[in-house]
Amino acid sequence: MKQKNNIKYFSDRSFINSIPHGIVEALRSHGLVAPDMFKIHFCGVISYDDNIAVFLPRNHAIDEGKEAESGYYLLQALHKYFQTKESGFNDQENGDHFIGGRAFSLIVNLFNDYQLNGLYARRVKEHTINSGKVNWPRTIVRNTPYPSNGKPIYLDLITSRSRYITNCETAKIHAQVIRELLNHYGFLWFGKQNIIDEELERLEKPLGEKKQQIKYLERELRLSYSERDIFLIKGLIQYIKDKKGQASSDILIGVRKFHSVWETMLDECLIGKYAVNHKLPIPYYQTHNNEFVPVSKKGQRTDTVIQKENEKRFAVIDAKYYDAKSPQTAPGWPDIVKQLFYQQAVSILEGEDANISNHFVFPGEMAELKSAHIGKRNKKIGAINDCLSQYKPIYCHYQPPMELIRAYVKNSKLERLSSEIFLSVE
Repeated sequence: MKQKNNIKYFSDRSFINSIPHGIVEALRSHGLVAPDMFKIHFCGVISYDDNIAVFLPRNHAIDEGKEAESGYYLLQALHKYFQTKESGFNDQENGDHFIGGRAFSLIVNLFNDYQLNGLYARRVKEHTINSGKVNWPRTIVRNTPYPSNGKPIYLDLITSRSRYITNCETAKIHAQVIRELLNHYGFLWFGKQNIIDEELERLEKPLGEKKQQIKYLERELRLSYSERDIFLIKGLIQYIKDKKGQASSDILIGVRKFHSVWETMLDECLIGKYAVNHKLPIPYYQTHNNEFVPVSKKGQRTDTVIQKENEKRFAVIDAKYYDAKSPQTAPGWPDIVKQLFYQQAVSILEGEDANISNHFVFPGEMAELKSAHIGKRNKKIGAINDCLSQYKPIYCHYQPPMELIRAYVKNSKLERLSSEIFLSVE
């Protein structure tokens, strides 16, 4: 089976003029490039001119020979993220909805079902004699018994047994769909080339066009009883309906804004997560009747807080999907102020004897910035002591994006970063 392995890798937030024209046009045709944009805002996979472009998170690095692995883990991470975010498919307002998410979810389900159960096999029941499950009502009506010790004996028992037909039309349609999915997505989804499946290759193409195939599957669905068969046939019908009328086999899977995915992955993979958001202070509005009304929906909400094991040391972490290669591309005053207030709020909760520190985590391989401090305007700052002591520093950390994605997909933890966060304060 011919695999699409002509894949090129790029980075989210790359300058548009650094991306090949064919890819930019493909992005523009899907509304992902606006006239006033200078940089790409997309993480995911898109097809162009019978090729595939994979846009990985900003500031990523790929080990030589592991390019395919990167695309594989990115798709796995996006799928996992949006499986846990039911509203993510339609979250147009924040721009982090899963583009192509519903179609991709169907594709994943069809892949997983095939890996678990193989090709569809129609179950048929055939009548037999003395072989299989005895049909006593039918045997008694149709056969003559012979007496033996006062009891009737039937020499010929009418029986039945189930047989599975693996070359039926539904199986052929199923094989065609899986072949198509492997051709378009196999290299990315399974992370390897040259996926050969002899079971798929031995079945010929189904009869008729998509319209006739849908009608056949709908008829087969009415005759099906097992949960797996019903699930599979409904999935095949939906897939063919989605493809019906499409002139091309374009691939578009991804997200415009990766920051929410970045925050969620770090929150899940850091060690010592401490649930605190439900405890943080909330605003109260005093009315003209001197009634104080809480507005809990407008309360503070941190990205992540972690606690060092067996100690009253807490780290308030803001996962920032910023370039952060210089102070000019790092978080500005609003983000810094918000983080300082989070630290104050946690300090109030945990008491004066608790050690609360503040941290930014950026995507990247190299640590470009060490920490953020507050100082008086127009004053030359040469050391930490020159900054205002009333404001504690916010320490900066860099996490390689692909390392985080792999940890997220594998349900493992970021031991190095978790340790570094507390070591930076000492």
